[in-house]
Amino acid sequence: MHPPHDIGISSSAYAELLLPAALARIAAVAPAAEIRSFGLHTLLSQRNRRAALEAGLPCSVHGPFGYTGLGDPSTAARLEALDEHRRHLEAAAEIGATLYLVHPDWRPDPGPRDSAVVSALERSFDALRELQSETGVPIVVENMPGAGCSHLTAPGDLDLRGLGFALDVGHASISGTLDAFLAAPPPEWRHVHLHSNAGLGDLDDPHLPVGAGVIDAAAVLAAARAVGASIVLELNDADDVAASLAYLRGRGLIA
Repeated sequence: MHPPHDIGISSSAYAELLLPAALARIAAVAPAAEIRSFGLHTLLSQRNRRAALEAGLPCSVHGPFGYTGLGDPSTAARLEALDEHRRHLEAAAEIGATLYLVHPDWRPDPGPRDSAVVSALERSFDALRELQSETGVPIVVENMPGAGCSHLTAPGDLDLRGLGFALDVGHASISGTLDAFLAAPPPEWRHVHLHSNAGLGDLDDPHLPVGAGVIDAAAVLAAARAVGASIVLELNDADDVAASLAYLRGRGLIA
């Protein structure tokens, strides 16, 4: 018996479409969606929130992101990032989102671990945990690409303070930590971003279709399904979605 088709699709593959059209495209090929809440798909738009409800798909929501954000040592900048997440999280709650995803810190050039950034992230996670309780929407924190480019690239890097963990397998591949995440899954693991790349050091983070690059999709899916993590293809265009689904079906990884 083939595994079920349990893989959702990110609206990032249809970023040029209005959200109703993007969700219709997703509904034709997948049982769930992830809405990237920025650009044409921002859930701060009442029209987009209505479209998400009318689509009838289970939806996770990817919050907006920049560079330092939640890890900014500047209290004013950090609180500004938190307030932006609060507004998007409230919108996610309105559409009944299954979870809400945030990025921690990220910088384009690797550097040493910074205790001020770690402290700022932990304060932000504490605040997000309160918002999680208020809205009822689980919040997950995503690992980032490139060792030294973030304070969350490997297992055990950060205390998530009661939030969940989202494994971006492409980011972990670039950081050289995917095998470690799969061998000893964090207890907070709730969600997966599935895409591919050339592996360690591929800092362009190309989000290649599954089947291209070096990602062992079978190993990822087996580990994710074992812990009950939700799975989303996070790709840049519709052709890559089609190629990824064909690859997964062809190898019996989805029905």
